Amino acid sequence: MMQMPTVYDDDILNVEGGSYPDGTPTRTTVYSIVYPPVGFFPFAATGNGDYHGFYWPIGCEDRPPMVAYSSHDAYALIPEHGDLTSAGRCQLARDEDRKLTYEFESAFDAVNVPRPTVSIPDVVAVDDHKQLLMLDPDSPFRNCAVADQLIAANELDDAESHYRKAVDLLPEYGAAHFGLGYLLRRTRRQSQASIHLRQSLLCPLAFWDGCFWSDHILPGSFRPDWARKALLWLQKLKEPDDSLRDDPFMQNVQDLTLDTGVAESRDIELSIAMVDDYHRRGQFLDAVFMWITIGDRAALETTSFRERYGLTARSFGTRLARLFRDAGIERRAELVDNMISMMEKPEGLYL
Repeated sequence: MMQMPTVYDDDILNVEGGSYPDGTPTRTTVYSIVYPPVGFFPFAATGNGDYHGFYWPIGCEDRPPMVAYSSHDAYALIPEHGDLTSAGRCQLARDEDRKLTYEFESAFDAVNVPRPTVSIPDVVAVDDHKQLLMLDPDSPFRNCAVADQLIAANELDDAESHYRKAVDLLPEYGAAHFGLGYLLRRTRRQSQASIHLRQSLLCPLAFWDGCFWSDHILPGSFRPDWARKALLWLQKLKEPDDSLRDDPFMQNVQDLTLDTGVAESRDIELSIAMVDDYHRRGQFLDAVFMWITIGDRAALETTSFRERYGLTARSFGTRLARLFRDAGIERRAELVDNMISMMEKPEGLYL
């Protein structure tokens, strides 16, 4: 299917018709550079202000997108489906009448993809992760959810395979990195665990995999307070993986706290320095991930907090676009530039 657009559109498939009832053309307004993450284009409203939409993983802007589901109350984007066809199959399997919603019917028509069919006799429950994974084998979310269930059943080898597939499909999927890090730590592979525990804390916060709806929350009993667990395990680690011995994040891990609701944040100051350090070393993708994480955490703080650190949509987005360009991810850089231009007040103290 299509490559990622470089112009943002909150009705990417023109499902809403492109105009208001009086004939006035609709105009897309961007409200945030941090959430939903750059690369998400909604096409089907689900109620409660959330959407299904296309998402292009970072560095995969020229490939077909996956279908993700936003849950703004939880500051999350769930990478639910491997592609549009798989999303349609799962929707049909969960519906007693085997019908797609109007928005999904319109989506298939708009991209000229044949509508799928399913031949299973029974309705599939929305949280039947194993059955839905059979219908959607490239779903990062279902692979991760099934891995969580396999850990509970002590089937650790199979769980590891599903976690690894999830991070291969979506490298910025922090929830899958945390699950894999937990499993590796549990099986006494501490140095390997350090790679994925670190990555879970660098990944965009939206991919932590919480959700307003319980059926889209990962089932692992080890997940509550995941970030503090990951940080604590890294701080207690005696020997990180050889690939991390000179890593800026690991060099500063003992000084990180993940404290929130503070007037000043040593974490933010250290993280900004890490971005500079990664950039100097030519580790541009690490710099991108860290900068996105800074934006995520600052967005959840107060206006005065963002003012203190000079973080506006324009200042944050301009550096993000520059980092994407340095990483060779030009399409995403162009999209960020476009999104800034479509904000009403990009100098405002919000992200």
